[in-house]
Amino acid sequence: MSFDQNAWANEIRRLSAGFMKHRDVYESIVYLQAGSNRSYLATSEGTALEQPSAMSRLMIEGQTRADDGMELLRVETFQASSPDQLPSEAELAAKVQKISADLAALRTAPAAEPYAGPAMLSGRAAAVFFHEVLGHRLEGHRQRDEREGQTFTKKINQQVLPAFLTVVDDPTLKELNGVKLAGTYDFDDEGVPATRVPAVENGILKNFLTSRMPITGFSHSNGHGRKQAGLMPTGRQGNLIVTSTNTVKDAELGQKFIEEIKKQGKPYGLYFEDIQGGFTLTTRAQPQAFQVIPVMVWRVYADGRPDELVRGVDIVGTPLASLNNIMLTGDTLQVFNGVCGAESGQVPVSAAAPAMLFSEIEVQKRGKGTQRPPLLPPPGFENQTASTASSPQAKP
Repeated sequence: MSFDQNAWANEIRRLSAGFMKHRDVYESIVYLQAGSNRSYLATSEGTALEQPSAMSRLMIEGQTRADDGMELLRVETFQASSPDQLPSEAELAAKVQKISADLAALRTAPAAEPYAGPAMLSGRAAAVFFHEVLGHRLEGHRQRDEREGQTFTKKINQQVLPAFLTVVDDPTLKELNGVKLAGTYDFDDEGVPATRVPAVENGILKNFLTSRMPITGFSHSNGHGRKQAGLMPTGRQGNLIVTSTNTVKDAELGQKFIEEIKKQGKPYGLYFEDIQGGFTLTTRAQPQAFQVIPVMVWRVYADGRPDELVRGVDIVGTPLASLNNIMLTGDTLQVFNGVCGAESGQVPVSAAAPAMLFSEIEVQKRGKGTQRPPLLPPPGFENQTASTASSPQAKP
C-alpha cells in the first residue's frame, strides 16, 4: 500500500484543529485506518486463490452535551480502497464544520417525545434501516439455528414486503451512482465466486444469503460466506440494494409526506435525515425487535411551520410490521458504506435505498446521563460566546 504517513498525520492534525473553533464541542477525534492484506486459500476441490484486499477508513467525530445532560454525537466516516481515494482535505474540513454546526443546533434543540405516526427516511437512512431490519434476517445461518427467531425461515415464496419493493445483495457490483461500494468482493472467504442474489422480488421472499453451511431448501453456497480473519464464515451481507417501482421525484415525496400527516390528523411527522447505526435482536430469548439510532431528526409540521430539529430519539419496532408500513419511495438511490459486526466478525458492507415514506414509525426517548455541561469554557475560549451556529433546515 502506498501511504505517506507523515503527510496524513499532518492533515489529520489540521482537520482536528478545526474543532478548536467551537467551544461547545467537548470531545473530538479524527483518525485514519489504512491496511492491505493478501489472503491465500487452497481447497480439496482444487480451488487455489490469492486475493489482495485493501481498505482505508477515515472517521471524524464530535461530541457535546445538552443542558439536561444528554450526550450528543455526530460521526462521519469515509471508506475507500486507498488513502488517495478519500475526499480532499477541503471536503473533509467542510465536514468538520458541518459536524460542529450540527452539534451546536442539537444542543439547543428540544428533546423528542415518544411518537407513532407518519415518517420519512432519507435514502441513506433507509439503507441503514434495511441493513438492520431485513438484511440480518436474510443471513442463511440464522435459518437453521433453533435459538434464532427465524422470522423469515418458512416464508419462501411468500410476501414479506410491499409488492413494489425488490431487494438484492450483489457483491459483484463495484460502484453505484458514482459511489464505490465497500461490500464488493470477487470470491467469498470459502472460495466461492461472489453472486448476485435476488433475495426479495416484488415483495416475495426468494433467497437467503448462504455460505457453505447448508440450510433447508438451500444446499449450496451463493457466495456470501464471509468472516473476519480467525473466525468461521457465515452467510453475511455484501452490497444490499433496495429498489422500488412505486416512486415519485424526491421533491414530490416531501409533499406526499405532508398529505399523509394531514390525512392521519397528526400535528407533525418525523423526517430522519441521517442515521448513525443500530442493532437488531434475532434470537428467540429476546423480543424480535430492532433499534435504529438516528442523529438528525426533524419535526415536519402539517400547518406549514418551519421544520424543527429534535434530539434524543430512537426508532424501535418489529420487522414484519415496520417493513410493511412503507407506502412510497423516492427515485434516487443513496449509498451507505460501513463495517458490520456479527458472529463471524467485522466485514465491510454497503447498503443502498431510495428515500421512503412510512405510514407509521414508532420512536422512543433515548437514555441520557445526569452530568451537566461544564460551567466554565475551556482554556483559550474565555472571551468567546457559546456557539450559535445552526444546521440548515431539513428539506424532505
